[in-house]
Amino acid sequence: MLLTIVLSLAAVAHAGDAVVGCDKSDGAALLAVKKALGDPPGLSGWNSTLPCCAWKGVSCNATTGRVTELTIFALNISAPIPMAMANLTKLQSVNLAYNRLYGPIPSFLGPLALPGLNYLRLDGNRLTGTIPPTLTVLDLSLVGNLLVGPIPATFGAAQFNSMDLADNQLSGDASLLFGAKKQINALRLSRNQFKFDLGRVELPEPLDILVIDHNLVYGTIPPAAAARSRKWLAFDVSFNQLCGPIPQGRLTRRFGPRHFAGNKCLCARPLPPCS
Repeated sequence: MLLTIVLSLAAVAHAGDAVVGCDKSDGAALLAVKKALGDPPGLSGWNSTLPCCAWKGVSCNATTGRVTELTIFALNISAPIPMAMANLTKLQSVNLAYNRLYGPIPSFLGPLALPGLNYLRLDGNRLTGTIPPTLTVLDLSLVGNLLVGPIPATFGAAQFNSMDLADNQLSGDASLLFGAKKQINALRLSRNQFKFDLGRVELPEPLDILVIDHNLVYGTIPPAAAARSRKWLAFDVSFNQLCGPIPQGRLTRRFGPRHFAGNKCLCARPLPPCS
């Protein structure tokens, strides 16, 4: 009997931790977000029946009730990114991937307006325009949109853990993302129009994913790409304008011809020998 009572009390306490009271201003902001998105069926549970911290895709700080995570994933929503999200000032993570969101990326999506924001996924939408200079979050994914223009200069001084800008229409010099002191470990720039000299960049030590195929990257592959002690998890420089011998080592033992193919004049294993 005593054990049953203890377990029951523990369950109630756990439930109380799981669904904390919702901050009123955040609840109002979420309802404004829902309205701006056209009241999609996938967000029908966002109503007064439950506190907002129990709504699908919403997570809150257990002490303050402030919204810290917002996920509106693959709900086939066609709308601009709602400005009302700017009122969720304690957001740390935003995932709006795989909808049909259109229009420009608002500048409030970054640590200047949302100081705690460190994770942002907008991939698989129809967003247009340039990348705002404020999007300096640690983990950023904009893959599969219709974005144009160069990488913002502010990204050169920012620290990223991962960045995926693949499958857009971006252009210009992406070398500002490299550097010996950078902490980035995954960089994907595939299928854009970036143009820079790969042989002149310094590879960040933590970097173990570098996928930059189908661009206009020229120069040589840095010897450090093969000499480094850290193992590459992914490496692809195919279909660029690279030239010269491929540095030999763990890099060429791990990755085959398709990771280097389609360049101007790359040679040596795993491609044909240099003449």
